[in-house]
Amino acid sequence: MYDYHLHTSFSDDAETPMNEIIEAAIAAGLDGIALTDHFDPLYPDEDFPCLLDIRGYETALTAAKERYADRLPVAKGIELGLMPGEALNICRDVVRGYDFDFVIASIHSDKKHCIHQDSFHKGRTLAQIIERYYSLLLDSITTYKDYDVLGHLNVIDRYTKGFAPEDLYMPYVDEILRLAIADGKGIEINTSAFRYGLAKRGTPTPAILRRYRELGGELVTIGSDAHRARDVGAFLEEGEAMLRAAGLRRIAVYMNRKPALIKLPE
Repeated sequence: MYDYHLHTSFSDDAETPMNEIIEAAIAAGLDGIALTDHFDPLYPDEDFPCLLDIRGYETALTAAKERYADRLPVAKGIELGLMPGEALNICRDVVRGYDFDFVIASIHSDKKHCIHQDSFHKGRTLAQIIERYYSLLLDSITTYKDYDVLGHLNVIDRYTKGFAPEDLYMPYVDEILRLAIADGKGIEINTSAFRYGLAKRGTPTPAILRRYRELGGELVTIGSDAHRARDVGAFLEEGEAMLRAAGLRRIAVYMNRKPALIKLPE
C-alpha cells in the first residue's frame, strides 16, 4: 500500500506538519509514501498563492527521508500546477534545480481563474468548460515534459454542474493520454474522489483508466491527496480495486525520478 499524493503544512491549503503526515502513514501500515506539496507559479488566488518555500521544503524532505529511512520509504515529491506560458519555465527551473524523486503535473487554474471558482465556469457551457480545462492540460504537456504522472486528470468533474458524458470529454483525454504515454509518463488514481462523494465517477473515471491501458500505459500511482493526517492512506484499497477493474495489476512507485512497478496482491 503506497500513498503517492500527500500534502503537508508547506502547502498553502494544508496545516499538518510533515512529521505528523509521515507518522500517520506509519500508523496506517503503509509500505511507502510520496510527499507532494503544491507549487503553482502565477496562481491567481491571492489568499492561497501556492508559492512553496522550495529551499525550505527540499531541506525538510531530505531530513525526513533520512530520519524515517528505517521505518518508511519517503519519496521527495512535488505537485506542479501547470499553466501554458511563463509558469512552465518556472516549473522547469524548480524541478531541475532540486533533487526530487517524483513530480506530479496538475491543472488548477488558468492565468485569471482557478478551476474551482465560479468565475472559471461563469458564461461557459459544460462543453466549453470541458474544452477549456483539457486544452490547458494538453497545451501544457505538449511543451512541458519534466514530470512523472498527471495528477487527478479529470478533477474538473468535481466543480461542474453535472458530469460531462464520455463522448464529450474522451476525445480530449485520448489525445492527452497518447501524448503522455509517448513521453513515458503515468497517471494517478486519486482516491480523494471517495472523500468528495464522487466514488461512482472516479478520479480518473473507469473509461479513462481503461483507455490508458488500451493505449499501452502501465505507470499508475495511487494517492489519497490527503491534506490532513486523518486522510493519509484513505481508500487506497478502493484505488487498487479500480486498477484491477481496468485490467492493470501493478502500481508504480518512484525514486530518483525512475519508476518501479510493484505487483498488487491477489
